Amino acid sequence: MPTKKVPTYIIILLASSAYFLFVAMDTLSKYMTQQIEVSQLMWGRYFFHLIAMSVYFVIFKPKLDLKKNFKIQIVRSALLVFATFLMFNALKLFTLVDIYVLFFTAPLILALLSAIFLKDNLSLAGWVLMGLSFIAIVYTLGPSMKVMSIKVAFPFLIPICWSLYQFFTKLISNNREPFVAVFYSGLVGSIIFSIYSFGHWNPIESNWIWIGLILLGVFGFISHLILVYAIQLSNLSFVANFQYSQLVWSSILGFLIFGTSVEPIRVLGMIAIIIFGVLFIKFELSKKV
Repeated sequence: MPTKKVPTYIIILLASSAYFLFVAMDTLSKYMTQQIEVSQLMWGRYFFHLIAMSVYFVIFKPKLDLKKNFKIQIVRSALLVFATFLMFNALKLFTLVDIYVLFFTAPLILALLSAIFLKDNLSLAGWVLMGLSFIAIVYTLGPSMKVMSIKVAFPFLIPICWSLYQFFTKLISNNREPFVAVFYSGLVGSIIFSIYSFGHWNPIESNWIWIGLILLGVFGFISHLILVYAIQLSNLSFVANFQYSQLVWSSILGFLIFGTSVEPIRVLGMIAIIIFGVLFIKFELSKKV
């Protein structure tokens, strides 16, 4: 539970804001994938992330130890960048809700990785809840992901990359410098897609697209930064409960922006995902942090 030094409502506000910004960023990305290439979208996401981070650094001057866990930080950053690339491609084909429903297989994958490599064995209740969560996810998705294309693999690879990102995060859980993780992800992403975009750039004539690219970078930087701070002020098990709010936000924004309705039967499935997911965190994650 949250520490006594920081009011609970502050931590709730930080965590909820971070997860809302994730969905807002993906909603904006889905809209923009119809207007510019994904590679340019990725460039804007991480280049302006780097700019926003630089402004933050100049103002607040956080202390950085960039040499600590350097190799793992690079691997984590590469996984996060690749997950973002997969997300942006998946957003061209699928609804926000479908992608977020599938995304919640990530905690299950992470639990399996931890059990295999870190010997964090699941309890009987954990295994049961994992099975129920998976059933609820399959039930909620139903036949919605029926696009016949190699790109159908994108949304399935997203939770794998994200769970691997979290797995490597657990390996350096004693590193109490949140700015380092945000620094490397912005740096790696901006370098990779600046190099690629240099030879594959299509002119952007609309000022609104430039504004969208800037917002993507700012949303990405702020959301990851405040989420890490929320975890430091509290703990992972408490903050992780609020990740399931993304199902609600994606349903609301998907309907308001793209007119995507969610059938009542799928709402029941999402409620089941939230219930089983929160219980899984309560029984498994809370005893390990």
